[in-house]
Amino acid sequence: MEVSKEIRRAITTGKVVIGADKSLKTLKRGHAKLIIVASNCKLEFRADIEHYARLANVPVYTFDGNSGELGLACSKPFLVSVLAVAEEGSSNILGLGAHK
Repeated sequence: MEVSKEIRRAITTGKVVIGADKSLKTLKRGHAKLIIVASNCKLEFRADIEHYARLANVPVYTFDGNSGELGLACSKPFLVSVLAVAEEGSSNILGLGAHK
């Protein structure tokens, strides 16, 4: 599975929340099905995300690139450290949850 392509497809056809604060809020509300974090996400924030994801039984996938590369994968002209997938649309993005 090409991760960047599936991220773009999920953003286009599904519901994806971009940004650390919004993703955490989506996770706490129980709307997230998958969390994707950049490899260089701040450790204290990653720990917070992983804690709430464990409580909600939501998989956390670490993107192989940094936040700049994750931003490009999202077709955004800015850094993206975290995103939450609420609805996958026509993508196979939820398959990443099995590949933590």
